[in-house]
Amino acid sequence: MIAIRLLGGAKKAVGKPAVDLDRPSASIAEILQFLTGISTDSRSLQPNNLIIAVNGIDSAALQGQQTVAKSGDTVTIVTVVHGGADYNLDGNHASIIGIPKIAEDPGKLVDRLRAGNKDVSIQAASADAVYGMDHALGVLRIALEAEKRKIMLVNRGETELLLRLACTGQITEAIRRAGLKQGAAGCFIAFSKDSEALRRFFDQAKNEFEANDSVLAPSREKRARLAELLGMGTKFDDGEFLKYLLERAAILVK
Repeated sequence: MIAIRLLGGAKKAVGKPAVDLDRPSASIAEILQFLTGISTDSRSLQPNNLIIAVNGIDSAALQGQQTVAKSGDTVTIVTVVHGGADYNLDGNHASIIGIPKIAEDPGKLVDRLRAGNKDVSIQAASADAVYGMDHALGVLRIALEAEKRKIMLVNRGETELLLRLACTGQITEAIRRAGLKQGAAGCFIAFSKDSEALRRFFDQAKNEFEANDSVLAPSREKRARLAELLGMGTKFDDGEFLKYLLERAAILVK
């Protein structure tokens, strides 16, 4: 029996967070064929839109679609939501972009981007602090709702976002936990009521950086790191862990 966990669009396409494949072994290509046969939206299961891990190891680092999973293995399939000004959150447009390596000094980089995009709120974070695109979007929704209800922890929306992403009310601790780091993978989370201004930022970021949203995908290593930072156990599946992170982000008060 091969356990298959599904996240994001793959979960929606199949209609459940997990399925079992009753076979002693199967290649990734065969597993995708099986899932396509029981899905309602085969487009969400196109290989180029997926990150597929076998026991926490990206299959792209193994034998790709020819990687073989055996009985007792867990195959995790994540739909990659490509970043961009594609999200409309209660009147705000949002863009989330993964960057494999930050070459500049993080503080100077963010200051430069903000100075050149006055109509866009921009926050940057370590990719290790983002447990998938749904995590980043969920925390942004919480931060925007806090602003709307006038219960923000701080005065700036960008800082509010970082605090809630890091699940702490202390700015110094938020930077330690989730701040952008030079030489490591990062993430830009940008939002604005002006969709054209956000699109210009998105185009600038795509042209200036080697963007790759796969650095934002959930992983066993990320879950272990975040669980340790937050002082929690690791006996959660991916969906439960994401729900817990968003609950921790939402309950922060002054």
